Amino acid sequence: MRIIVFLIAAVAQIAAAVFGLFILLLGLNGFSEREATPALIFFIVLSLASVVGDGVIGVVLAKRLANSTKFGVGAAAVVATLSVVILGVVILVAGVFVAFVLANVVHGMK
Repeated sequence: MRIIVFLIAAVAQIAAAVFGLFILLLGLNGFSEREATPALIFFIVLSLASVVGDGVIGVVLAKRLANSTKFGVGAAAVVATLSVVILGVVILVAGVFVAFVLANVVHGMK
């Protein structure tokens, strides 16, 4: 169960991170390379941390749900996976906006 929860959460986060990176690249179209680099580095680091963190949190949450509630192992895994994927996507969406703000701040420092 632990490996499956980790892999599903990680793959979903990787897909969301790739989509977020695509949106970020489209949004940073008018910025120079010097202005866009901090935003891209920030988002890539956030994405990597989100992939690993969501996988680990999903495993811990699934184990705690299976042990402390009347959920079975399968139901606990599904609930934990959905919860951490939603949380991770929200974090990545917020990260895209923070990256845009970071690029604007660097642009304004000219």
